[in-house]
Amino acid sequence: MSTPSMTEAPPGQRSRPDAEQELKRGAIGLLGATMLGVIIMGPALAVLFAWGFTVPSVGSATAILFVIAMALTLPTAYSYALINRRMPSAGATYKWASRLISPPAGIATGLCTTLFYAFIVAFTFPLQAQFFADLVGTTSTTVFGLVCVGSFLLMLPFVYRGVSFSLDTAIILAIVEVVIVVIVAIGAYIASPDSHASLAPLNPGNLPSVGVLMPGLVLAFLAYTGYDAISTVAEETKAPSRLIPKATILSVVVVGAFWVVMALILSNVAPPELYNAAIEHGGFPLGAAADIAFGDAGRIATDIMGIEATFALALAAMIGATRIPYRMGRDGVISRRFGTVHPRFQTPWFSISVIVAFVAALDLLLALYLSVSFDITLWCVNGVAFFSLTTYLVINICNPLLYVRHFRHEFHWFSNGVVPAAGVAAVGWFFYKGFFQVLWNTDGKLGRSVVWICLILLAITAVAGWAYARRPGAAEAARAAAPDVV
Repeated sequence: MSTPSMTEAPPGQRSRPDAEQELKRGAIGLLGATMLGVIIMGPALAVLFAWGFTVPSVGSATAILFVIAMALTLPTAYSYALINRRMPSAGATYKWASRLISPPAGIATGLCTTLFYAFIVAFTFPLQAQFFADLVGTTSTTVFGLVCVGSFLLMLPFVYRGVSFSLDTAIILAIVEVVIVVIVAIGAYIASPDSHASLAPLNPGNLPSVGVLMPGLVLAFLAYTGYDAISTVAEETKAPSRLIPKATILSVVVVGAFWVVMALILSNVAPPELYNAAIEHGGFPLGAAADIAFGDAGRIATDIMGIEATFALALAAMIGATRIPYRMGRDGVISRRFGTVHPRFQTPWFSISVIVAFVAALDLLLALYLSVSFDITLWCVNGVAFFSLTTYLVINICNPLLYVRHFRHEFHWFSNGVVPAAGVAAVGWFFYKGFFQVLWNTDGKLGRSVVWICLILLAITAVAGWAYARRPGAAEAARAAAPDVV
């Protein structure tokens, strides 16, 4: 049966797009979907940053910290899995909140989730530049800026070529980064005169008081953000209602297990004092372990790992950042140009172009505000925390609403009641402790400015959600069932 073209149809008139407006269906299997979540969580980067900077607050008890953070993450991940099982959609949070809460809330949530992934992309380029500067031993801002621009331009052909091409590349890079971290950890364990075999890092009795524990726990919890991007490739995944829930939980558990094992090994390599000394001298605890294992070559290995790991992260985050506006455009809720795909590569080329422009503008403005430096990454990471936690709050609200309104016979008091309530509690607590409390009490450009800008952007998304939902037919299109619901 023929249908009118997407450019001719008003919002809400059609339930499916023309074939030429669809993303490449069946391009991703369970492994690819799982790896997308794994890559965005940055398995090696989390060891470098999250593990390393938890040492000052918890000492050698770092492994149990990642276990606790995983336990606090899983309720939200499970809410994602349950929703994806019944309502898989490239629109993800936008589509779910539109149907289950209201179209204005759904559009605003979709924009927040897009900002979440876009901020991830934005922080990767200055981070790559920082690793490169350390690798070649330069403090030149010119070199720093050129690397930022160069890595940004290098990303473009990968993301425009298609999800399979960019994801396959990111998977290869992720494997390399994991291998490097494993070699560093094992090499340091073998070479260190202080290494020993102990399960003390997994003993919760070794944790300090809650007040002292909080900085490290916040870092460990935030390390798990990003697995949710798996939801945005529903249209490109084989059997999405079956594979995406599995991939969501698998990604959290696999990465969490990797972090626990690495933390266990590295905590047994050297005493916390050695790692704290590395931080005090402006380095990373993982760098101290690499130095034990390989001397000066260890620093080179960790810098190379950082460069390729951040590039993989940028590719994966671009996939998540572009799929939600693509779906909004395909619904006609925002400009239909967002819903167009490249005729050859079947990628949402216009959505990609807009996100690319946003990331470039964000990094440029932050460079003018903060200077061309690693501070750009630190600022963007706080933005990631804000918009990821905002998204997670909405998801935990959508879980019970979906099953109460549409699948009441499947509603379970634990899965659809206790689990999302636990998710709201965990996310809300970290929102307050890890974002508002910390940043509001931090002076300088990396403190309250982040809070104010994020709140302003949140207000803009709320106004945009209200305005777009008032367009003729937009609310009905946003609320309509996704074409890939099964």
